[in-house]
Amino acid sequence: KQWYQRRVAITAGLLNGKVFARMTPGKKQKLVEDLQKLEYTVAMCGDGANDCGALKSANVGVSLSEAEASIAAPFTSSTPSIACMIEILRQGRAALVTASVTFRYMAMYSMIQFISTLLHYSIGSNLTDNQFLYIDMFVISGMAATLGRSLPSKSLA
Repeated sequence: KQWYQRRVAITAGLLNGKVFARMTPGKKQKLVEDLQKLEYTVAMCGDGANDCGALKSANVGVSLSEAEASIAAPFTSSTPSIACMIEILRQGRAALVTASVTFRYMAMYSMIQFISTLLHYSIGSNLTDNQFLYIDMFVISGMAATLGRSLPSKSLA
């Protein structure tokens, strides 16, 4: 029972905390891992060697220096400011939409080709070169232009 109460207190501290500072390297890494266990997406900014473990463990690790921590972090900022996090999130959202749109484009392209070929086979005909060209130039190009105007996602999840 005492272990459970301690775990509840730790969880409450994690959920209510906004900024965590003055921690040892091991505690930083433990904090990141505990937040991930609670199904949070964790971003960590660090500027020194004592941040390497937490930077590796975080979902988004950003080194604010070009020293030791830059080796451990997936992202390195050329300026020692956390303002780079906004750009990282913006690029992440754009990459998420790009991956999703690419998948939809490939699926729709295949379905259009399959259905048009199936319809022609059902009437005992084949698609001619001009019909394939029409599908590619007008239908698929229009679809690509429309999908290419997608906006970044509202969230990364």
